[in-house]
Amino acid sequence: MEKERILFNQKCSLCNFEINHYKTRSDLNFVDCSDMEDKYLKQLHVIFPDNTELSGVDAFIYTWNYTPGYEVLGKIIALPVIKSIAIIVYAVIARLLYWKFKLFHH
Repeated sequence: MEKERILFNQKCSLCNFEINHYKTRSDLNFVDCSDMEDKYLKQLHVIFPDNTELSGVDAFIYTWNYTPGYEVLGKIIALPVIKSIAIIVYAVIARLLYWKFKLFHH
């Protein structure tokens, strides 16, 4: 049975640190996207077998919902007001990490 793929930038030290932690707690299918197109470098993505995708905060919510010990965090961040704030904060952090990666790894 095909599984989802959670794309993360393994060459980003912060991304790699966080995802390595989730790997120890879940059986999700994490895939390095550091050599893929920029779309995938800019934020976390989940790609399902039918090719539908989640990205950004929605991808994190999915990851947390399927990582033991993080389910509550996924539910809290999914609350409308909190999710709206998380989207803004994540957009800023993800953009900074993306530009740091582009400047120092290419």
